[in-house]
Amino acid sequence: MMKLSDRIQTSRKNAGFTQKELADRVGISQTAIHKLECGRSRSSRRTVAIAIACGIDPIWLETGRGDMISGMVNTSFRSENMRVGEPDDSPYLLPPRSSRAPLVSWEQAAVWLDREDVNAFDHSEVESWVPLTRRVSKQAFALRVSGDSMENEFSEGDIIIVDPSVAPEHKRFVIACTEEGRTTFKQLMLDGGQKYLKPLNPRYPLIEVTSAIKIIGVVVSKYKEY
Repeated sequence: MMKLSDRIQTSRKNAGFTQKELADRVGISQTAIHKLECGRSRSSRRTVAIAIACGIDPIWLETGRGDMISGMVNTSFRSENMRVGEPDDSPYLLPPRSSRAPLVSWEQAAVWLDREDVNAFDHSEVESWVPLTRRVSKQAFALRVSGDSMENEFSEGDIIIVDPSVAPEHKRFVIACTEEGRTTFKQLMLDGGQKYLKPLNPRYPLIEVTSAIKIIGVVVSKYKEY
């Protein structure tokens, strides 16, 4: 089995990065990447970030198990994977679409399912791209939590990943559009034949789910930025 140092070097070269380019994308020093590739550092808290930056499987990079390129990621880097606003000849590449989700506004989330084509999305309107560590559908998107109605589990500023393809079941966290057209983040509760949207913060009221309320998607993970 390859050592961690070999896997990191192989991943970097597969993505076409220099050590400095990879270090800049992950947010560590070039010296740290050099030490990892030389085996002078035998572990790192940034292996998932390195894997996502290189477009390879985080589990393979961390443990050596499985394949370097899993079903979640691939090596087909094309011009649409460039950073927004960068020229096509830019050396900085993003992981494939399947390993990142667009961070959209709450207004955009309200009409997310109304698009005829899930791929028909103006990338110039994306605030940023959020790395994924689990398989999601092509409809998945990210939102930045606003307000305190879902504390203490979710704080303002947290980033949540939403997948419209997941069935909204009892006690799942969901994104819904109210009859007033506002997008809200709550926990779905089923009581007999009635559905409710429950805030985790008891200072906010329970919302009864009527036919006018549309469930947009289910929250499948949370991502924290500092």
